[in-house]
Amino acid sequence: MTAAAGAATLADAHYMAGKLAGYTPRAVQTQMADAVATAIDDGSRVAIEAGTGTGKTLAYLLPALASGQKVIISTATRHLQEQLADKDVPLACDILGRDIHTTVLKGRSNYLCLYRLEQAEQDTGLYEHARLRRVREWANRTRTGDLGEFGDPGDGDSLWPRITSTTDNCLGRECPLYEQCWVVAARREALQADVVIINHHLLFADLTLREQGFGELLPDADAVILDEAHKLPDIAGHFFGQTLSGRRIVDFTRDARLELESLGGDMPALAETLEQLVSAEQGFANALARNPQRTSRAWLELADAVCTQARDHLADRLQAVHDGLEPLAERSDPMTALLRRAAELVDTLERVSSNDADNVSWIEPRGQSGWVWHNTPLDVSEPFARAIEAFPGAWVFTSATLAVDNSLRYFCARMGLGDVARHVLPSPFDYENNARLYVPARMPLPRSDAYANAVAEQALALIRAAGGGAFLLCTSYRALNHHARMLRAAGLEPLVQGQDSRAALLTSFRQRQDRVLIGTSSFWQGVDVRGHGLRLVIIDKLPFAAPGHPVLAARFKAIEQAGGDAFMDYSLPQAAINLKQGVGRLIRGDSDRGLLAICDPRLLNAGYGAKIRNSLPAIPATRQLQEACEFLGSLEPVA
Repeated sequence: MTAAAGAATLADAHYMAGKLAGYTPRAVQTQMADAVATAIDDGSRVAIEAGTGTGKTLAYLLPALASGQKVIISTATRHLQEQLADKDVPLACDILGRDIHTTVLKGRSNYLCLYRLEQAEQDTGLYEHARLRRVREWANRTRTGDLGEFGDPGDGDSLWPRITSTTDNCLGRECPLYEQCWVVAARREALQADVVIINHHLLFADLTLREQGFGELLPDADAVILDEAHKLPDIAGHFFGQTLSGRRIVDFTRDARLELESLGGDMPALAETLEQLVSAEQGFANALARNPQRTSRAWLELADAVCTQARDHLADRLQAVHDGLEPLAERSDPMTALLRRAAELVDTLERVSSNDADNVSWIEPRGQSGWVWHNTPLDVSEPFARAIEAFPGAWVFTSATLAVDNSLRYFCARMGLGDVARHVLPSPFDYENNARLYVPARMPLPRSDAYANAVAEQALALIRAAGGGAFLLCTSYRALNHHARMLRAAGLEPLVQGQDSRAALLTSFRQRQDRVLIGTSSFWQGVDVRGHGLRLVIIDKLPFAAPGHPVLAARFKAIEQAGGDAFMDYSLPQAAINLKQGVGRLIRGDSDRGLLAICDPRLLNAGYGAKIRNSLPAIPATRQLQEACEFLGSLEPVA
């Protein structure tokens, strides 16, 4: 069976209806499946925007699974990985009548490290002995070592770094528990599987860091499918750059202390140097805390003698620890690993500190005293193009939000894709009858002091007309807090981002059809609320990125120096893609109906507004509040 044969399955409406209840043939889904099949059968590359409701997951799964080739599917989050593995791939296998060996592979921080669990259990200073006992009990019965079975390794719990490994602290084949390693077992399983489901972070770790074992995945893959591809440019910027965090240094010193103790504690000079490193890291964090604007400046622009001295002292103490470890490295395998880690820390600090024409150095605060120092490339197109050239075969890039003004030029340029096949497939949903776009007349400009109050007034009128069932999507926390205060003053009790986890807020929102949820960027995408429960989406203003961010400021400067227009070439297309994500929250199913309100008058009044409007679904528009409220009043739950 070929990929083309798998794609053809979608055209057999009678067969599909027998496999999938309520199946409705969609021309755009068949077009996408054909495009994916062509890429897989030819070993070529294709970029596809598939509008909401296309059914893109089946459109790429059926040709991929039918091809009989080794396929890697990469998506944005662990949750989407699990949805593919638990729901979508089994459905596609049933449709094709094939049994496909599929596995989910996650980053190493998702798997229990038995060696580090032993270390944690031996650390008498650790206060979480009861939790460690529960981890040990679970470790004795798990078949995968995936910490998702035990808890959420992404929730920031301080326990997880103690019982998982990193590329820094993993001992590799020198680990005494290597043969029992869950990461190794997961990688071996991936090498045997027909379909490997990973996430974008793991893909880029494979492309850039070449972790031991992971390098075998891509050469053996005949096709790589990247879903949620709109997230790739930002993730690529992280992985093709360099980062150093205070947390990484603190973890290193903790591991070094434990190893010194395990060797008998007979190295007091090195122990003292480690304490000096701890003090130097804290001193650097304190120096950064003196400058509350550090997130919007590159390091070389800080011009702060205290920070500079603290950075130099940190570098000096890292080098001193490295020099102290060097003559002791042969005492144990962990000591050898610590020497390697120290050398990497010295090198990384030097790299993140440097500024050049192609990269920008900037510091991000984390919590009260944490920090992450980044050195980010201004353009990821060249390194990404080089990376995928090393792995011949089919590459499929797809998302509901890739095109700007019905063109994929912006996305393909950012990713260095060159002359790839490109398809922009519209959503099959009936926006003409099921949706309305409201852009208020006579709104002040967003820079006006009166704008926030004007947005809140519009939102309040629309929410009352709809009787709830509303998302109010904001472009800043300042706007979020303002609108929350205004709605509460009007007698409403909105759910507000930050008062609980995203999952908990969405659960509360779904429980009643009169809820109002106010959120920022994390609610603009990856949120699926279907039916009458979400019938109103209000967007406070066009989501242009803040130009004060050091990476954006440097990119804008580079574009202008190259003769381009930073606004038209970067800011505008990125805002259009981000806006499409927010717009996509409203209509999620064939029978969904609702109103989209975009309060920003620039959508209609600015010269560039047409490019943004042309990027959105064709929704009938009104500028009259009364018409918008009447449309909301006409919406009834579907029986």
